[in-house]
Amino acid sequence: MDQKGGFESRFLSKLSIIDRTDIQNFLSHLVKEKNFLEIIFNALLDGVLVLRPSLEVMYLNNTAMEMLGITNRRRVVDVRITDLVSNEEFRELTTRFAVRRDHRVDATIPIGTPPTRMLRVTIIPLEADKDNANGSVVMMLHDATETEKLEEQRRRADRATAFTTLAAGLAHEIKNPLNSLQIHAQLLQRALREAKRPRGRMDTSRAEESSEIILEEIRRLDHVVNLFLDAVRPTRPMAEPTDINKLIDHVVATLRPEAEAANVELTFAPDHELPRMHVDSNQVTQAVINLVKNGLDAVEHAVNPRVEIRTGTGDDTWFIRVADNGVGIPADERGKIFEPYFTTKVKGTGLGLVIVSRIVEEHGGTLDLWTEAGKGTVVTLSFPALERPVRLLGGL
Repeated sequence: MDQKGGFESRFLSKLSIIDRTDIQNFLSHLVKEKNFLEIIFNALLDGVLVLRPSLEVMYLNNTAMEMLGITNRRRVVDVRITDLVSNEEFRELTTRFAVRRDHRVDATIPIGTPPTRMLRVTIIPLEADKDNANGSVVMMLHDATETEKLEEQRRRADRATAFTTLAAGLAHEIKNPLNSLQIHAQLLQRALREAKRPRGRMDTSRAEESSEIILEEIRRLDHVVNLFLDAVRPTRPMAEPTDINKLIDHVVATLRPEAEAANVELTFAPDHELPRMHVDSNQVTQAVINLVKNGLDAVEHAVNPRVEIRTGTGDDTWFIRVADNGVGIPADERGKIFEPYFTTKVKGTGLGLVIVSRIVEEHGGTLDLWTEAGKGTVVTLSFPALERPVRLLGGL
């Protein structure tokens, strides 16, 4: 007799000596306990699914059914979750978890037909044990629609505040060039009047000097206005598959002459395993250039000045990191560096980091800054590996 048959015989032999009433009471208790647990799960406001290691549905509560548009519970049991939900981003998220099962996956995705709801999806692998030999999977769904709306309202309020600050800064920035334009326009006008008088003559050298200054101030105004537009223009990223390392190679080639002229060592340490990412290459290039230029300015008085760029990956993210061994940022100024028009440079505009921060935010990423006075600064731009927040080139 095999091992399974021996166990069944022993179980049945033991069962025959147990009082029938006790068995009925025990089974009744199990049924009540199961029903009680189901009532609890179905009362939850969040959706809960339990999946087999191969991602077939073992159990789901009523909220999960409603969120995923499932009407018949029996028809979905033992069916792969990716075959039940047609949403492409949901499938991509689940597939990404299937490839790497050693960590949880967490993302917010739009799902459903209009009006679309924002669903926070968390997929958690359970550790294998004697009762869960292969390790089942728990998927939790949270309706984050209202939270996302509140967050979007907050972002709009922040943008309105920032715009007001930028507008005030712009007025301040253009005031000096306008004053200069007025003065030299008056000088030029005076010179022309002198030339019109009988036997009058024009001081051509002074007129030419005023003309040059007027042209220079116009160029300066144009630069200020363009920077202002870069900081506030609500341009959504036009994303396309991009070789990030190649993009940064181009930035390094562009800025290397400037670095060499300042005797600064500019290096790039790429992560060669980094795949092509969906980003707006022009915007990311601008962000990296701004950071590198900040680094070149910061190491002006450093011993063995250097600026290093690095790429890499983390859990569900990839990053670009720019580090320098420059002067760092004093503690009393760190809270101001992302404020429009705040700068410590003599010829700085105070918009460089504002523009970088906006670009990263619109790509759904984050900007982290470490700095210490006298030791240097490290800026890390982290982007989600799941490219939901950006729009594909040519997409609607």
